[in-house]
Order: sequence, then C-alpha cells, then structure tokens
Amino acid sequence: MGSTRGQYQIVLALALLLVPVPAVWAYSALDQAPPHAEPLAKSHARPQAEPQAGPQAEPQSRAEVLRRQRQAKLLELTPQTPDSIERRMLVLEDPESRNLMDANVWGFYPRTQFVSRGSGIGLGTRFWRPNVGGRPLDIAGSAFYTLKKYQYYDFQIGRIPHADYSLPLRSWKGDDVYELADTRLPGSAKLTLYGTLRFRHLPQEDYFGLGPDSSLENHTTYRQDDATAELVAGYALAPWFQVAARGGYQTYDIGPGEDSNLPSIDDVFNPVTAPGLLAQPDFTRLTGQLIIDRRDEPGNPHRGVVIAIAASRYDDIDGDDFRFNRFALDARAFVPLGNPQRIIALRLRGFFDDPLIGRVPFYLQESLGGSHTLRGFDSFRFRGEKVILGQVEYRWLAALPFEFAVFYDIGTVSAPGKDLDFDDLKSNWGVGLRIKNFRTTLVRLDYARSFETSVFMFRVSSSF
Repeated sequence: MGSTRGQYQIVLALALLLVPVPAVWAYSALDQAPPHAEPLAKSHARPQAEPQAGPQAEPQSRAEVLRRQRQAKLLELTPQTPDSIERRMLVLEDPESRNLMDANVWGFYPRTQFVSRGSGIGLGTRFWRPNVGGRPLDIAGSAFYTLKKYQYYDFQIGRIPHADYSLPLRSWKGDDVYELADTRLPGSAKLTLYGTLRFRHLPQEDYFGLGPDSSLENHTTYRQDDATAELVAGYALAPWFQVAARGGYQTYDIGPGEDSNLPSIDDVFNPVTAPGLLAQPDFTRLTGQLIIDRRDEPGNPHRGVVIAIAASRYDDIDGDDFRFNRFALDARAFVPLGNPQRIIALRLRGFFDDPLIGRVPFYLQESLGGSHTLRGFDSFRFRGEKVILGQVEYRWLAALPFEFAVFYDIGTVSAPGKDLDFDDLKSNWGVGLRIKNFRTTLVRLDYARSFETSVFMFRVSSSF
C-alpha cells in the first residue's frame, strides 16, 4: 500500500494549505438596519408645511378646524425606529441581506459540519475566492476535524458552479447525482470546468452486513481512508437544463474500526460477507450526468421539480474483481398547498449497480439509514447493490424563521446477488422543526421513529 499512502500524503499536503482558521473574527451585520431601512425612512419623511401668506384668520367652519388639526399632526410624524429584535428579524426576512453565514476573513469562512454520517459535528473552515483577478477562475477549499477524529480536506480550482450569494457546494463525495442541481451560475455563465483533490479519514464507519436482513447484533465499524482526484465539466443548455461529465481516480484503504465500544469489521465479517475487505484496488471512474431543475429557489424550494440522472463506470485498475456500472436517479417535487407557506415535498431516489465481473466492494455500495434517507434507522443501516427510497414531507412555514414538518420515509436494498424485494420495505415516520431564511435551511431538528429504534437529529442542512 506504499504507493497509495504516497498519494494520500500528496493530497493531504495540498489540502493542509487550507487548515488555518482565523482565531478571532467580528461581524456586526445583525446589529445594522437592513438594506430597506433607508427607503422606509424616506417614505415616511416629515411632510413640508404649506407656505403661509401671513397670520391665519380664525377658522370659520368645523371643516376648517379639522383640516388645520390634520396638518399640525402631520408635522409631528416621525419614522418608526425598529428595536434590536426587529432589526434581526428583518435581516432574516430579507433574502438579499448579509447574515452571519457570510462572515469571513480573507476568504476563510468558519463552519461547523458533519463530514460523514455518524462522524459527529466537526469544526473547520471553508475557503472561497471567486473570479480571481477579475477572471472566470475560482478557488475553493475546506478543512474539517470532528469530535470523533474524522478528517476532511479538499481543494478545487476552475470555473466552479455557485449561486450569486453563496459558497459552492461541498464536494463531500462527488457521487451525488444532484450535486450540480443546487447551483445556478452567476450572470450568463454556462460553462462548468474545475478540478478537485480530496482526502478523507473516516475512522469509525458503521457496517451491519449486506441486504435488507442485516442484523443490529452484527453492528461493527471499520476505518476508511480515501483520496480522489477528478475533473468535472458541465454546460447549461438552458437555465434549467444542465449536462455534465466527470472523470477521476480514486484510492481506498480499509482497516479495523477505531470505536472501542463496538467490534471491528474483521471480527465478524469476511471477504464473502464484506466484499473488498482484504483487498482494495484503485479505481478510475467516468460519469455522465443530466439535470433538469425547475425549482423556484434551489436552497429553499416552495414549488417546482428537479430530476437528476447519472450513469457511471468504475474500473478496477488492479484487475477485474470489482468492475461495475452504476445508474442513479434522484427526483424531487415541491407542491404548494394553496400558498407557499404550506407545501408537500416528495422524493424518489434509486441506485442500481451492475457488477461486470465479481462484486461491488461493500464500502462503495449505497446505503439507507441516517438523516437524509431512512431517518428512523442508524446511519448505513442497510447496504446493497440496488437501493430504492421514497420520502414525503408536509412542511408548514409558520413564521420566519420557523418551519414545522411531518415526514414519512420508505425504502429497501437488495440482498447479495438478488434484485429488489418490495415485500421487504423498511419505513419510519417523524416530525421536525427547521430554522430557515429565504434561501436556505440554517438548522434542522428531526425526530424519527421506526420499528427498530428512535432517532433525534440535529443538522445544519435540509433533509432534501
């Protein structure tokens, strides 16, 4: 594994350039009046008194008395001055206002983040410099370290997709079929072209076995180190229609888990029940993506649909034991119920792997369980070569920034060597509270319950 370790070290050295996090930073946007305060004051400016020719005579009628009283009252009007609480609420309600998430020092944005499902919350920074030197060249990067000793580093350069007002999406894994759907290039830009270097250290990943009948009693952990180098190219044929291609090189190193409270994967499973446990080849990957996005606001949609389709080829460069194709689909719809404050959100997600020779490594198989899929089950609870998931949420924006939700998730995975069995579906229900502004979800609190367990989740991202 010497060559693999060398590649890890190269990627890590590049990513470490992004580690410094400013120790002290100040931001006062929330204490300032929102951008519309000045026009508001102008609209309520004190009216000018009508010019008087000389001393006014005594009013001759009741109507004249009332007219003079109204004129005197108008001269006493002053604009309403919002107190500190009102100013903060106006900042939340204004989609164009700066907020705490925009705070940065020289392009470094302090952040908290979950690196992987079950990683625990991490502290770190993101770096973002769009249009370097006034040219269409963007530079991005990030570095995170979590409470469970997970590590994540990446570096990106090129024409990176992003919305006018926000950082680009995180490149946590690069396999998400909707990765480019949540962005809209600024101005008239249509081209996406950037390179990514990424390294992850995941010391306590969960593994229960393969298929829908995997058991909680077989709960184990494993360590995964992976490095990725890839190039992404995309083009927007229309504001709502994008095509993209990505090609890359991936290395993996799997070892014993580092959670002292659970057995390691090699204590319970073998290369038959966990394919790829003993040998982890390097992979080349080529993916084509198609995205149709008709949502009104990608970060906080109230109406519209988004459909993302991807087809990938994974080639084992050390042999033919783990070569496979993958087809993936992620479709979402948002239907307002009379007004945009009450919506039904729907999602259908599927992954279908086709091993050309041998099997798909267990660490590359998709899974269900966790805060974005089957929320009433542990993270990575069910794994399989074929995965199907359906989700429905009723969302009620009671008053900014508070949104309430009721949801239901259902799905299953295939058993090894078999197709999906829809008689073995897993499901859960739950309720949630979200804190949002017009453009994104700031905090998500979800409680989900299944036949197996109950889960309370705190996240800083939307469910879907």
